[in-house]
Order: sequence, then structure tokens, then C-alpha cells
Amino acid sequence: MSLWLCFRFSQWPLDSQTQSSDPAVVVEKQRVIAFNTAAQKLGITFQQTQAHALQLAAETTLATLERNTQQEHTCLEQLHAWAYRYTSTVYSDFGANLLLRIDQSLRLFRGLDTLLKHIQIDFSHHPYTHNLGLAHSPIGAWLATYLPQEQALSENTDTEKLGGLNIALLQNRHPKDTKALQHVGIHTLGTLFDLPLEALRKRISKHFVEDIEQLKGLRQTIISDYHLPPSYHDRYRFGYDVSDTKELWPGINYLLDGLSAFLQKTQHRTSQLTWHLHGIHRYRESFTLRSSQPHIQASAWLALMAIRLETLTLKETIETLSLECSELETLQNDTSDLLGNHQSKPKYALTDHLRTRLGHQAVQYIRVRDEHIPEYAHQNSTEKPSNAHRPQTHSRISPNRPIWLLSPPVTTQSRKAKEWIHGELTLMLGPERIEDYWWEHSQCRDYYIALDEQHYRFWVFRDRHTQEWFLHGIFD
Repeated sequence: MSLWLCFRFSQWPLDSQTQSSDPAVVVEKQRVIAFNTAAQKLGITFQQTQAHALQLAAETTLATLERNTQQEHTCLEQLHAWAYRYTSTVYSDFGANLLLRIDQSLRLFRGLDTLLKHIQIDFSHHPYTHNLGLAHSPIGAWLATYLPQEQALSENTDTEKLGGLNIALLQNRHPKDTKALQHVGIHTLGTLFDLPLEALRKRISKHFVEDIEQLKGLRQTIISDYHLPPSYHDRYRFGYDVSDTKELWPGINYLLDGLSAFLQKTQHRTSQLTWHLHGIHRYRESFTLRSSQPHIQASAWLALMAIRLETLTLKETIETLSLECSELETLQNDTSDLLGNHQSKPKYALTDHLRTRLGHQAVQYIRVRDEHIPEYAHQNSTEKPSNAHRPQTHSRISPNRPIWLLSPPVTTQSRKAKEWIHGELTLMLGPERIEDYWWEHSQCRDYYIALDEQHYRFWVFRDRHTQEWFLHGIFD
């Protein structure tokens, strides 16, 4: 038998926009549709006019927000992605809520009590007012959220648990049917459950009958698996004012663990994370961490985050930390073992640490270009070169050429050359003639490997046009 858990968000139009403790309301068509505790203490109630609410506030500052349905949808999608770590069947119905099918996850989490405790602790970091309900159908789980908490999470059948609820809860879903049933004296779901289905089919709509069949366990709800969005976003509310970067670590660990679980389930990895810090006075600060290699494990980002926090100064206190990941790669060739552990330290770890500490532009890669003139055959870039863009003519460096080139080459008689060359040079190997750019500024050079008096090797050339000698490279 299926088992569903429902999160019902009673203040969703407000919570999806702000978590301020100051008086705040959300209005739609000049009517109050949501308000926080501080606004309620001013006497503000549901469906009051905006003008009346402002009048009640008097000299108290009242934040009035227009309803933002797009923001509500976005936040709900983020919760769907969060819930995916517990089940692949996640969706929303009956208004602002989150429905999870959890019967298939009970064995993994070793029972219902452990799973519920895990979910509740995990969700406590989300700043949303909610009620929980557990039942054997989605609509039953939603209705159970209107019961006291202990009763709402019991494993009784839907009919046993929900019989005392008023059918007025279904007013928005079945307005005509609910009104007709109330007119003939039917006010509770229990009374409705006792009536024969054949009699109900003659008096109420087909969809209402289907809901009753689900609640009585006579109809199974078929929901397709949740399809994850192409990006990831999650947030952590501290519950206290954070003024020191060291106090950010509980939120960082929580968000990275959630990201890692998301990436493992979806078989993705990422090389870029964006962090957003939210203050209590609309203070916002964001920064991006980049890695040369895409990762799936949280541990790979912890070291980079530690380096970044060394240089981060909070200008105001922080109440919420959020993590955004918009660049996801399909997991194909991963160097980790079966348990997700790397057998050796990634070779790009030093590069990532330097870039995080000094800035992304501080460390650059050398790209190979299809050029004959040596100083033009390489190009610096902040992006890691890929094999697809590597010219075949320079697939490897000749052993007769050094990796370390001077840019630009200097004459062997210059002061800079004397800093490297000790005494006279002796030509040991060559020449290797390189000639190019005949259509523009003709270059014609004869290259040699030379030794100085201390037996250091250098790469030198003679310009065939000017007959000057130049130092161009230094061997290891």
C-alpha cells in the first residue's frame, strides 16, 4: 500500500517572498491573502482590504507585498529538487504543498520513524511555515495536515484518521458538491464515508467520487516520477544572526551535503558553485567558486570554501545562505571508486586552491596554437584546454625544444641574457631553421642548442636577416 507525506504551506504567498519578523502582508487585488505573526498582532486578518490593514498599522511600518506567483512556483520547484533525495515521486496538488511518496524509501531509511525524523530535521532549515500529514493517498495526506500533529502522522487508515474533518476543507476543490452535501446535512468526511458509493455517484461529480475512492483505498493514485530541472538551488536559514564567517559552516556543510546527494542521484557533477548571502536589511552578497575539474563529492568544495572564507568579510549580519548550481555535467568518466572516494589527490587541486585564494585570472593555462614561430605557438588562457581544440601538429613538444621560453626573445649581449648565461656559449646541436610570415614581416631563424661555461643548456637562434643572436629558451 502506498504511503504519502504532505507539507502544507499555510503562508506560502508570504514565506516565498520574505522571512522578515517585522509586520508584513501579501495583497492580491487590494485584499490581504497572507500575513505574519507581527501583522496579526496589529489586528490584521484574512481578506481585509489593504487600506484597512494600513489603517490598523497606524504608525507601525507595515510591509505590503504584491503576490508573486512566479516566485511561489520557483520556490516550490526548489523544494521538489530537495525532496528528490528521499523519493523520486514528488509533486504538488491541492494548492501550495509538497507531496512525497515515501513507502518505497522505508527500507532504505530503516523504518517510518527514522525517515520522518530525518526529513523533519532536514526541512527545519527551510524558512517556511508548514503542517505535516501522513496518509495512504495524496489527498488523504493533504487533509491530514489539518489534524493535530500526533494524529496527523499516525499510520491509521485514511477513513479512520480523517472521519472527523469537515467537508468544508474541500470547498475550493469541489465548491458545488460541497455546498449540495452541506444543504442535506452532511458536514463531516466520516458521514460521507458511510454512504454507499452508488448513492454518492447520483448526487456528486465524478471527480469528487474519485477522491472518496482514494480515501477509502479503492482507487490507486498513479503519479509519474519527478523530472529534475537543469539546475540546483537550495537555502539554509540559520535561525540566528551570523556576524562571523566561521558561523557559516553549519549552513555550508548542510548545503554541500544536499548538493552531493542531488548529484549522486541524478548522475551529474559540476565545476562551478554560486553562493548567496542574505542579510536582515536586504543585504545581499554573492561569490562564485570554480574548479578545474567537475566534482560530485562535497569534500572537493570544502577546501576551496575554507580558502574563500579567509578573505570574506561580512558587511552586515547574515540570516540565510543559499547555494546555486546552474552548470551541471552528465557523469561519464569519473575517477572515484565505488564509494565515491578518489584514489589520489586530483592533479588540478593546486590550481583550484591558487585561483580561489588569488582570483580566477591569477592562474592561466597554456594553449597550443598551430604556428611555426615558437613565441606564437602558445597562448595563455584562463580556461582549461580540451583535447578537441588541440592542434595535431603540436601533439607533443620536441625534446630539442625547451618548455620555458622568453617572451620576447632577447639578444645574447643584453643585460637580461647575462642574468642567465655564464660566460661564452658553445653551440652543441643545430641548426633547426624556422621560417614564416613571408607575406608580412618575414621571419627566418636558425635555432641551436648551446651550453654556457657552467654547462647550462639554452635555446638560441641567429636572425638570418640581421645576423644577430638571440636567447629564446632555457632548458631544465
